[in-house]
Amino acid sequence: MIEAVGFDLDGTLIESTDSIVDSMLHTFDSVGEPPPTREEIVATISAPLEDQMKTLSLGNVDECAKIYRAYYDRTAIEKTTLLPGVFEGLKVLREEGLKLGIATSKRRASAEPLLDALGISGLFEACIGREDVVLAKPHPEAVLSLLDTLQVDASSAFFVGDTAYDVGAAHAAGVRCLCVTTGYATAAALEPLNPEGIFSGFSELTAYIMASCNADGAGKLLTDPQSGI
Repeated sequence: MIEAVGFDLDGTLIESTDSIVDSMLHTFDSVGEPPPTREEIVATISAPLEDQMKTLSLGNVDECAKIYRAYYDRTAIEKTTLLPGVFEGLKVLREEGLKLGIATSKRRASAEPLLDALGISGLFEACIGREDVVLAKPHPEAVLSLLDTLQVDASSAFFVGDTAYDVGAAHAAGVRCLCVTTGYATAAALEPLNPEGIFSGFSELTAYIMASCNADGAGKLLTDPQSGI
């Protein structure tokens, strides 16, 4: 029986690419280093910030992370939106009586103001951020911490994400994993990782979770039936 659903944040619930890219370019400009391309930055999204910095070959990782976070926290709200169908879908899931939570590689200190500004903070019972765990996704610590906070067993929960980091964390935590392709990985990239379902949008995801709640499991679904894959 499904009692809870956990979610990644960037690319799963929110469209935040422009704010992340802008903050990264500001950081490079501040430290006087040649900037990476937008494509290079986007390829690192979903990794912990310090890992992004290392990948993009910045100098002092801690200094760059501090610059990035200060700028991001000042500017992200105006450049971040909910992905289509998220608000409506979350309301449906809450009305079903499910507990909802977030496990993100973004700091909770950055995530929570976004949730407030986007009008969805009240739909969640917990938010686990990077400062709440020792090891970031794909390690299962964040997902396991979320389950503990929500007081549900892994067998009674879904975890929803958009990248291999999320799938790895969900599998390692023993929860049922669902993916959306609204973020930073394609269905073709996600399918070999064996999530239970891959969906092109949040409304399709919501329908699948509801079907799982209203029947004793909805069976194995490796692709979105509307995607043609």
